[in-house]
Amino acid sequence: MAGENRNLAYDLSRFEPDEEITMSSTGKKSKKNKKRGQIISISQGSSAKAQRRRRNPFVIFSVTLLTVVLAGVAIMLVHFSAQINELNNEITDRKAELTKLKNEEAQYQLVIDSKMTDSFVKNYAETKLNMSPMKNAQKQFISLSNGDSGKVFEDESSKNVFTTILDAFSGTFR
Repeated sequence: MAGENRNLAYDLSRFEPDEEITMSSTGKKSKKNKKRGQIISISQGSSAKAQRRRRNPFVIFSVTLLTVVLAGVAIMLVHFSAQINELNNEITDRKAELTKLKNEEAQYQLVIDSKMTDSFVKNYAETKLNMSPMKNAQKQFISLSNGDSGKVFEDESSKNVFTTILDAFSGTFR
C-alpha cells in the first residue's frame, strides 16, 4: 500500500492517525517513535511559559530613549521652522513699510524743494525775519599773504612701533 501512495499527488499518510507524543507538566517526553507529522500536545503551564517572551530592560530603555529623542527633534524642527516663517513675514512687512516711508520721504523732499526757491527764501527773510539784502558797502574782502599758512603737527603719542621703524629707515635713505 505504501508503494501505491507514492504515485499519488498527495501523501495521504499524513492524515492517518499516529501515536501522539505527550508532554507531562514536568516537561518529560514519552519515548515513542517520532514520525513525521506527529501531533505534540503541551500542558497548559508550559504553553504559557513558551508564549511569554523575556524582554531585555536595556533594549526597552534604549528604544524608549531613542523614541523620545527623535520626537523631541521633530518637535524642535517644527517649532523652529514656524519661528523662521514668522520672522520672514515680519521682515517682509518691515521692508514694505520701509519702502512706503522712503516714497513718502521722496514726496516730501519734492515739496520742500519746490518751495525752497531763491525768491521764496528772500521773501521769507525780508517779511518774517526782518532781514534786508546786503549792500556793496557792507562787503569787505580780505586777502591772505603768502607767508600766512597753517601747519598741522602730528601727535607724537599716536605713533606706534611700525611708524617709528619706518621713520628711522626713511631718514637713513634720504
